[in-house]
Amino acid sequence: MKRLEKASKFNSKFQVYPSREAGRVAGELAALAESIPDVENPPSDYGVHRAELKRRLQGEVALLDHYLSGKACDFDTIIARYGIPLSDITQLRGWLEANRERTLDSIDRLFQSTEVENYELGLQVDVPTVKRKAEKFGSVRIQKYHKILGTLLQDLSRVGESLQNIDAVPTTNDRSYFNPSTMALAIAIPAIVYSSEDGSLHLRERELIKLYGHEGMGHALNHVVTSTTDLPYFLTKASTLTEATMESVAQFYQQVIFDDLKNSPETQKALGIKRIFDEIYQEAKDTTLLEEYNLKLFQYAISVLGDKSLGDHDDPAVVKKKIELLSEVTLEPTYPLHFVEQNRYGFDLQGNLNFQLVSELRYAAQPVQRALQDFERQGIRYDENGRSTIDETFLKGFWTPIGFVDNARVVAKHK
Repeated sequence: MKRLEKASKFNSKFQVYPSREAGRVAGELAALAESIPDVENPPSDYGVHRAELKRRLQGEVALLDHYLSGKACDFDTIIARYGIPLSDITQLRGWLEANRERTLDSIDRLFQSTEVENYELGLQVDVPTVKRKAEKFGSVRIQKYHKILGTLLQDLSRVGESLQNIDAVPTTNDRSYFNPSTMALAIAIPAIVYSSEDGSLHLRERELIKLYGHEGMGHALNHVVTSTTDLPYFLTKASTLTEATMESVAQFYQQVIFDDLKNSPETQKALGIKRIFDEIYQEAKDTTLLEEYNLKLFQYAISVLGDKSLGDHDDPAVVKKKIELLSEVTLEPTYPLHFVEQNRYGFDLQGNLNFQLVSELRYAAQPVQRALQDFERQGIRYDENGRSTIDETFLKGFWTPIGFVDNARVVAKHK
């Protein structure tokens, strides 16, 4: 795996991948994977680690083989490579049907409850004076939230102590991120600060809270907690194969943080948002549902577009059928036609939808929800008694979706 990392760094420097070395590594990884026996429902940490090692090795080999062969992959092969349970994809349609009316209600509620007196204008961070002003404005508030929310999380969970090792800083990038090398949680100024029509700057409190939950409690703590453990090497390194789980964990904490704040009026007061928190909370719930619906609709649209059982992707009748299927669950009437037409030519000669689009379905995996169910079966709930145990399990290591659930099941069973 260190040789793979070196190959990746080589590619970054010279813009060419050492394919011969990759072929040698792939062969050795495949041989090692073959030597590890298959174990279903491993009963111990050791068994879980061995099973996950085999899964990771096989996944890395599959990704290397795909690159080295230069060949296209069909839909099912891509899903299998990422370890996405097929049930997480087949349930998308049912979820959309069950939540469409509720999501439309949330849109109406947002429209009726939100006072929109002025346009929220984007920041012109390319202008030096605007950039400096926005950075100063955002930095003060990021530091304040980091200190106060960090104190709250230290009181709620043992993993909260690790936030002391993280610096929260502003970035003018459009997206927030955590840098494990510098231990910096970089919050995107354009996401949390906006300008009104009179030129004054304002903070999007809900967005800052959300980003702190997703990037801070999710990604940042995942890296920091993992770096202090004695896990096997491969579990301490993030991979394409672990992205689905990492995002599932981050999305979980993105929601948790709002409930934590709801239960702490003292923290609301310290942040200066107690007066408007109920509005922030309801807006967060409504927008979370809307964002989840749009994400699942996108994922469902990919599954419909890549479904060969519907017929030839070039057949006008098949195209019409795909549009009709999406029209039954869409929020926007124009979305189905736009999506199908936009990706109509993204197929190879065998009729397979392109790899990059299908690989987006890795974010449809729901390992956190299944892990929570395993904890609940053992009487461990995400409350003041069980939270630390669950947090430490979720944030320790980088796992494939299947390995993540296996590990949670073993932890829950032995607590």
